[in-house]
Amino acid sequence: MKYDNLLYLDIDFLSEKYEEETGVAPSTVISKNEGMDAQAGVSFLKSKLHSQVTKQYTASNQVMLKATRKSLEQYPKSTHSLEVGMVPGNYWVEGELSIGQWGENKNSKTALNQFYEIKSGEITYSLLPQNEYFLANLQALEIISPALQRHINIPVTMLCKVLYPLPDIKTIVSTPYIIQTKGYGDRE
Repeated sequence: MKYDNLLYLDIDFLSEKYEEETGVAPSTVISKNEGMDAQAGVSFLKSKLHSQVTKQYTASNQVMLKATRKSLEQYPKSTHSLEVGMVPGNYWVEGELSIGQWGENKNSKTALNQFYEIKSGEITYSLLPQNEYFLANLQALEIISPALQRHINIPVTMLCKVLYPLPDIKTIVSTPYIIQTKGYGDRE
């Protein structure tokens, strides 16, 4: 696993694996920013409350990846069927990362929903990612012009939490932990 090949990295998952592997928690610095915007309007007072929590780890992502590499590689490859009632678990999946769409007109602005997915053979893994874990501004792929999304098929391997299947549409809903490119540049 090379850091340069990473497209998505769930830092919270990685830090928990790091602590499990080494017995040492990667120290975190947590800052909380709260605020309120208030404005007069039709109603007597309109306000927007917001809160933001930022975590910073004292161990770098590369240090945590290196320490957990062997245990991460021990997760099994997914061999899932689309049977309802499957038990959630962590698995590696190989396939192609793309943007999925639901709606009447594919690759158009009238699509009802857009989401990340990994196509692996006959099964598609619909992803529930957190945008802050994308690397190299990859989260922007979901909002760019449909004309630019047409041929997104990035060969990847993904470590994910497989949650549940939707057999009628041949999809498994999953939460990604690590997504990395495969192919060119994989040689170590």
